[in-house]
Amino acid sequence: MQVKIFEAPDMASGLKKVKKALGPDALILSTRTVRKGRLGMLSRPLLEITAAVDKPWRDKENAEPMAAPLYGPPGRNGQIARSSGNGSGSNGESDGYFRSPMNISPDPGEGNLRREIGELRDIVMELSRKVTATPLHPQPISRFKDDTRDHHYPGFSAEHSIVHFLMNRGVNREAARTIADFTSGELDGSAPMDLNGLKSFLARSIAGLFQIKSLEPDKQRGQKRIVLTGPTGVGKTTTIAKIAANYLGRYGNNIALITIDTYRIAAVEQLKVYGEIMNLPVEVVIRPDDLGRALLKHRDRDLILIDTAGRNPRNDQDLSELTEYLQPDLSLENHLVLSATTRENELNESINRFKKLPIDNIIFSKIDECNLLGSILNMQIKNNISISFLTNGQKVPEDLITPTPEIIANLILDQHGATYNG
Repeated sequence: MQVKIFEAPDMASGLKKVKKALGPDALILSTRTVRKGRLGMLSRPLLEITAAVDKPWRDKENAEPMAAPLYGPPGRNGQIARSSGNGSGSNGESDGYFRSPMNISPDPGEGNLRREIGELRDIVMELSRKVTATPLHPQPISRFKDDTRDHHYPGFSAEHSIVHFLMNRGVNREAARTIADFTSGELDGSAPMDLNGLKSFLARSIAGLFQIKSLEPDKQRGQKRIVLTGPTGVGKTTTIAKIAANYLGRYGNNIALITIDTYRIAAVEQLKVYGEIMNLPVEVVIRPDDLGRALLKHRDRDLILIDTAGRNPRNDQDLSELTEYLQPDLSLENHLVLSATTRENELNESINRFKKLPIDNIIFSKIDECNLLGSILNMQIKNNISISFLTNGQKVPEDLITPTPEIIANLILDQHGATYNG
């Protein structure tokens, strides 16, 4: 078995090198991205491909002189004699392997060396039979190659491949296995699938797991009252402005803004500025009883957006104060705003703590700051709470996504994260 390592700027040119050097029967054993040069990690990345072939490949037009055999006498003009198909010491070429001429007597230590080489050859051939390498042509899902992540999973089942693929995009092992169990049966016996085919298949499967809450007005249910709650620094006030501007552009300006965030004077002023720009009324609520009066004052509005102060999920007193404002008889729709950059265990803790309000929907902010968005799927599977919005920047109103299940699934499967608008 002949094994060689090739370097190329991309997979296409790398495969050409492999085919030219080792022939069409070459097998790709592994690939990885390397950086060489004086600049270290700043150097231009190269794709390193390890390939193998059972028999040496010789391109007639670009053939290089083959290595001299370990045994065999020199021929004419100093050339090494090659055995013919019948084993005679002629200059003819054999089927690709060199044989020692029958009339050459080996050195005293040559027997041991021959035996060791023979054993080594047997070991290599046995290993080569166990390796399930990726072919150069479109491969089945159980052997897919994700060039962008430099991972290769030879011989894995479809279920294992899906688990590794999803984990490389931030999906935790538990969620990845859940999806793999659900989808692997559909792949058994299916036609070969490349990376794009895998993404499309998983996008359709993942989309079915998401619940989405629409902001569209419902005349039968009357006024919609949305409250944004969440930890500090997740962007609630800016998100309020984005939702207001989005609704204004689609359904009209029959909106009122209310803030009970009196902890930060800047937050009140910020919302008032947004209200002036969009020509919307802004009410400031100081005490819990004032919220009911503010809602009554704007009972003719189609949409009420209520901003709250950021609360520490671990501070029970903070959450208790918030529940005093958000009484059940006010018919409020609570949207918990979470930053997608937050660690997963802290996301879970925030959701569990804020459930006492309770939570009707989740808004994930700052998805533009994430390379991996698998935590959104993890939270959906674990908590089964619908998603109403995603935000991907600071611009108002541009950086707001009113998602569909398909949009979220595609964002998760893109390992570069969400598109940054700003």
